[in-house]
Amino acid sequence: MSSLFYTGQSRRTNGAFSVTMKDGAKLAKKLEKLKDGGETAIKRTVSDFTSRAPAWVSKGIRQHYGVDTAAIKEAGPKTKRGATSTNVSGISVDGASLEYKGETLTPIHFKMSPKAPRGLQDKRQRIPGQMVDFKGAAGPVGIVRTPKPYTVKATIIKGQRASMKAGTYLASSSKKNADAPTLPFQRTGEGRTPVEAVRTLSVPQMISGKAKETIEETIGSNLEKRFEHHIQQAMK
Repeated sequence: MSSLFYTGQSRRTNGAFSVTMKDGAKLAKKLEKLKDGGETAIKRTVSDFTSRAPAWVSKGIRQHYGVDTAAIKEAGPKTKRGATSTNVSGISVDGASLEYKGETLTPIHFKMSPKAPRGLQDKRQRIPGQMVDFKGAAGPVGIVRTPKPYTVKATIIKGQRASMKAGTYLASSSKKNADAPTLPFQRTGEGRTPVEAVRTLSVPQMISGKAKETIEETIGSNLEKRFEHHIQQAMK
């Protein structure tokens, strides 16, 4: 099985990133010509960050991973105003930070296939009795229609289909809820039990992983444009 998958309890993780404006020094010189307008430009840029950065983060993640947008939205962001201080050319205002928290995801968020078991084979086969749920007394063997074989795959890293190990099977995640999602499971013991759901990366791990540099560059570039725009507006 690919190292991208594991079985066991979900793990809760956090993700963070930093933002740097490449032309910050040039923009700072323009701020020196402004008074209150400089602080206004920064505040408006911080507001843009709060409202627009989630879309930039989502785009950056999906450039590297096959995760769906629903999972990214579920993980965050939780905006904290005043959690940081933005200082440009001696002007300081309360900033904002985006905090992503999320559990390790199941492969259903990564274009998993198949989405459901493929049904039973037409031909009946003899299998050990301990693998059969007999209505009466258990026998040494059972003659049953066995499930059609299939390999569960998912696209964790964009452009790469990863296969789960042989024996991975699909089943409802809850016997009590008919609307519960179908998840991939693996037997972790020698018998039919215990079984564990298959999991993979969390959104925060993606933010801190392959997508980190892309996200930081995307946010830095876009904030720089918004900052320049607000400076120009303040200078009118």
